[in-house]
Amino acid sequence: MMSKTIDITAIIEGLGGIDNIAKAGNCMTRLRVTVHDAALVDRKKLQAVQGVMGLAGDESNLQVILGPGKADAACQEIRKIQGGESQASVDHVEEFNQKKKGRNEIFTIISQIFTPLIPAFAGTGLLYGIMKLLQYIYIYFGVQLFNPAGIADGGSVFMAALSVIAGSFFSIMNIAVAGQAAKVRGGNLFVGLAVGAIVTNVGALNGISMGIMNLQFKSGLGGTFAALIGGMLAAKIEKSARKKLPNSLQIHFPALFSVVITGLALLFIIQPICGIVSDALSTAILWLVYNAGALGGAIISGTFLFLVAMGIHHIVTPINTLLLQEVGYTCLQGFTSLAGAGLAGVAVGLLIRYRDKKKYGKLRSAVFGNILTQLLGISEPMIYGITLPLWKPFLAANLGGACGGFVLGLFKTQGAETMMVSGLLGALVNTKPLAYLLGYATAVTGAAFFTCVLGVKNENMAVFLDDETENSNA
Repeated sequence: MMSKTIDITAIIEGLGGIDNIAKAGNCMTRLRVTVHDAALVDRKKLQAVQGVMGLAGDESNLQVILGPGKADAACQEIRKIQGGESQASVDHVEEFNQKKKGRNEIFTIISQIFTPLIPAFAGTGLLYGIMKLLQYIYIYFGVQLFNPAGIADGGSVFMAALSVIAGSFFSIMNIAVAGQAAKVRGGNLFVGLAVGAIVTNVGALNGISMGIMNLQFKSGLGGTFAALIGGMLAAKIEKSARKKLPNSLQIHFPALFSVVITGLALLFIIQPICGIVSDALSTAILWLVYNAGALGGAIISGTFLFLVAMGIHHIVTPINTLLLQEVGYTCLQGFTSLAGAGLAGVAVGLLIRYRDKKKYGKLRSAVFGNILTQLLGISEPMIYGITLPLWKPFLAANLGGACGGFVLGLFKTQGAETMMVSGLLGALVNTKPLAYLLGYATAVTGAAFFTCVLGVKNENMAVFLDDETENSNA
């Protein structure tokens, strides 16, 4: 059985069979599975499947790296074979995960919550970049259609319409996060949406004193963190109520208890606490950026690929959303984007150092096949398909990213005005596009240099030589 050139049957067999798969999910490039019996997972068999770029995580919570589009196709195929994801299966998986409490589960939950939101972040975010280009056309060529000023000040209705389209998702971001959090934890999506709406708008309470530590009710207080916790709490209360209430009361009361209890907890406990934490976190991050500056940028850009390789990079997503809500831009997004620029530099370095097309044809083909994807900011194919197997180029990518982060860190007010837009496209959404491009170029140049200097050990290069040797002898 094939799905977009991925052998789903072989993957299922490597995971111990369809009955061993407790739950299947995916991010942009990874198939994420939780299994019942880790002993049935055959990592060697999975790694040998054509199209599988690599594996991450442990046997109980495995990530199979497949690439953009393929991961979603594989996940949908597995769910189709399973006959859909019933509420009973969700509950069973959560009971199974109770035995797996810890760091990996937290990262998995965050990924499951934010991954479905990525297309909306990326699509509307890229529209911001397009609008910025149109503004430049107005500034330099005077095209009135692209006048970004307010309509009352003579601005373009067309640009105002684009602004509405681009900003609409971000206006309901807390609602979307709470709804998805409730769904992931086995609750009702729409109950979660109702809870998220409480975070977004506290209505008549807005500005009223809580009588505690001079705190006031405030719409949006606690931001994404409050919405995340609220959605998960709503799901827990709803599920608990469904287990305890008789069938005659199942329609109204689980949702009633969930919304009322979670709502009160949000207003009086969760939002104030998350507000204090989020304010402290955003202040600390901005302090590091403004004070550590270039060094801080080098550290972030030079280490982010390790998080991607471990599959825990979504841990920064709530922080990015927090900064967008509190500051209007996220400096972290700019720095993490340059980590991917280091991978682009590795591609350049490999093509320079290993120019012999006959001997290194397979390597060069793999590099050329991943360059465009990497320039668009999707890093997993280069990480798992090329740099990690070769190892030293992975280190070179991190060193190059650190160089780019150092340069970008010299510009204190840089940052992305949206999320999930990286690679060369990141310049479109950065507050300082020229600074971003300078950092990107530095990361590419630095990584290419380190790749040429460090090279690749012969034993690591073997994976890219065997097939080519066989073909040349045929």
